[in-house]
Amino acid sequence: MIEVYIVRHGETDTNKEQRINGASTNLPLNAVGIKQVQELQQSFAIQKINRVYSSPMKRALQTAEILNNGYHQIEVDERLQEIDYGDWDGVAAQQVYQQYPQVFDEQGYLKDNYSDYCRGESYAHLGERVQSFWQDLIANNAHKAVLVVCHGTVSRSLIQTVFGIDEISQVMQIRNAGVIGLRVQEQTGKAFLLYYNRVAPAEFFHS
Repeated sequence: MIEVYIVRHGETDTNKEQRINGASTNLPLNAVGIKQVQELQQSFAIQKINRVYSSPMKRALQTAEILNNGYHQIEVDERLQEIDYGDWDGVAAQQVYQQYPQVFDEQGYLKDNYSDYCRGESYAHLGERVQSFWQDLIANNAHKAVLVVCHGTVSRSLIQTVFGIDEISQVMQIRNAGVIGLRVQEQTGKAFLLYYNRVAPAEFFHS
């Protein structure tokens, strides 16, 4: 079995201000975000992790560095970068909703067709790159425990990919510094969900 822990970065100012937080809003964590990740680090047994992967973006890499605490070499992977929301990156979500209510689903997430309006990256393209990352992760980490630090929409796309879910709108976003725990059979690629959207304080490993 491979154990995979997917962590969303801590809070940034764009999260706090409820702005669309994509590939072009490359901000570091704010004070709340740093505290969130530090609290998570206290209950995260990094010595039980074999490899750490991170998005190259500041907020994710900073989160990975706090959790890693100098224990491993962090492997930066471009495929984990947050989705590019095009013209809407950094814009207040409420402002976009007022102009384009038709691109929001029942949960307030952008629908698959959002990219037609803002020159953003499609969910299909995001799915292709996270699937490529996932396939490499499974192929190269037999019997290991892996930490993956990324973003809200990337983590949703990963879960959609891993479990073959039809639409990304069926996957709820985890909170800042939230954790998804998975176990995966190396031979078949079959995944088992241990927990979803856990936050500190909690114990993140099973005996």
